[in-house]
Amino acid sequence: MRAAILEELPARVLDVRDIDEPTPESDCVVVEVEACGICGTDLHIMSGGSYAPTLPFVLGHEPVGRVVAVGSNVSDAYLGKRVTATLFIGCGECHPCLQGDERLCERGARVTGVLGLPGGFAERMILRESQLVVVPDELDALSAAALVDAGATAHNAARVLQSHGELMDGPCLVVGAGPVGLLAAEILRSADVEVIIVERNIPRALEAGRFGYQVSDSLTSLRPSFASVVDCAADPGMVGPELSLLRPHGLYLAVGYCTVPEFDLAVVARRELSIRGVRSGTREDLVDVLRLAAERVIRLPTLSVWPLIDVNDALQALRDGVVAGKAIVVNGGLSDESRT
Repeated sequence: MRAAILEELPARVLDVRDIDEPTPESDCVVVEVEACGICGTDLHIMSGGSYAPTLPFVLGHEPVGRVVAVGSNVSDAYLGKRVTATLFIGCGECHPCLQGDERLCERGARVTGVLGLPGGFAERMILRESQLVVVPDELDALSAAALVDAGATAHNAARVLQSHGELMDGPCLVVGAGPVGLLAAEILRSADVEVIIVERNIPRALEAGRFGYQVSDSLTSLRPSFASVVDCAADPGMVGPELSLLRPHGLYLAVGYCTVPEFDLAVVARRELSIRGVRSGTREDLVDVLRLAAERVIRLPTLSVWPLIDVNDALQALRDGVVAGKAIVVNGGLSDESRT
């Protein structure tokens, strides 16, 4: 079968070539991948600035496809189902894992398409039965692929804000209108939260504007009146100014993350601010964001589609900042006709 292989770190391109067919263990299934979203994390891995999987490795942590084979301990009922997956597999023994949250495994989770578990930049892939999430019938493969990680992460971020009821009075500042930021804004909008977006990339700013959001290209024109900041941009130079825009008892939510060389905590103390992080989303986040999209409660980013053979063109388009919404690679019958 064909797959896009990460052969070295750092790397600018993936090697699209034939590799051996996957064989499922007893608790696994084989998924024929229809579509797989491309995430900024893929670019960070390839640059050598993030996770370092054992090479060679198949990236792609936003897969959607049909189950075509099952292991001996997996029900045949999954055959033919369109599925996606929760990404994290922990040790199963530490406190977070025992609480059902393998994302935060204290021994370091394996992450499908990122670290330890081959991903969806391939014609077929292996998933454990415990990872499987059935895609609602109302969603096609492309729409579901836009939500696997970006949507689950955005839903987790919105859920954190919703757990602090006073923050829902808004306004909320979403920094970065990539797929995660735009989907977070959509989920918050559906809960009647006022959202303002900051985005310097012109295609993404125009995309957010088409969705009806007030968009600024900088922080300097904004006044310190925000109940919360959802930072999806991961720009070290913006963290301090973002904190200064929060009103007393406000919340700064780190969705994207970066190394901040200088960090003055004075504003955090003087306004009694809270700082919180978000790492992807739980199974429940993924299930719920798929439901919200299926019920048309939230709108999806524009989908830009490339066949797997052209995955390197897609990666370069993301580096060049010309993708307004979500980049997706596809296999089989999902062709360039789906590109928008």
